[in-house]
Formats: sequence, structure tokens, C-alpha cells
Amino acid sequence: MPDAYRAEPASPGADDGRRATPANGTPAGPTGPERYVMLRPYGGFRAHTPARPLFRCRACGALWPCGRARLVLIAMYRDNPAGLRAHLTARLALALADQPDADPATLTARFLGWIPADR
Repeated sequence: MPDAYRAEPASPGADDGRRATPANGTPAGPTGPERYVMLRPYGGFRAHTPARPLFRCRACGALWPCGRARLVLIAMYRDNPAGLRAHLTARLALALADQPDADPATLTARFLGWIPADR
């Protein structure tokens, strides 16, 4: 930490107990509830990514893409539906290679069947 900052006890009742304060005594950054967003920008968010070879969600254990993963993917590719299809088709190809005994129609429905129709 630069010499211009020193650690000082936070306000009474704060659960982290300390915050950085410039040497002049004014708080560095937000001091209310918004400071937790600054310290932990994603809060308790855990990425819902696939774990190979079964393609189960790393965060919740559901079959991937789970509900949360679908929401994130829709948001990420909202302006690029073809990109979403390409991304999920690539994941489908990996799943088919990792699970040669799985029913291809079932995997295809799981990976691509939930995508909204093109506008």
C-alpha cells in the first residue's frame, strides 16, 4: 500500500474492521453500503460454467447450460444471436466427443433447444 494511505478502523459495526484512509484523514472511496460493491464487485456471484466431461454446472451442479448460465449467455450475446448459436454448437461438439454413449438428440435439445428464435 502506498505511504499516502494508512489502515484505520472502519466505522463501528463494520464487519471487515478496516479501510484504507488517505493520510489527510478523508475516507478513500465510498464509506456506505456501496463500498462492499467496490471491494467485492461480483458479490457472491459464481460463474455457471460447464465442467467436462459430463457438462454439469460448476456452480450449482445442474446440467449445463443451467438456468443462470442461460440468462448470462442471453445477456452476453443479446446483439449477436448467431454468435450464441456458434458458441453453444462448439460446446455441443465437445460434449458429444466427451460423451460418446449419450443420445445426440438429447444433447442437442439441451444445448440448443432453449435458444430464442431469431427475430
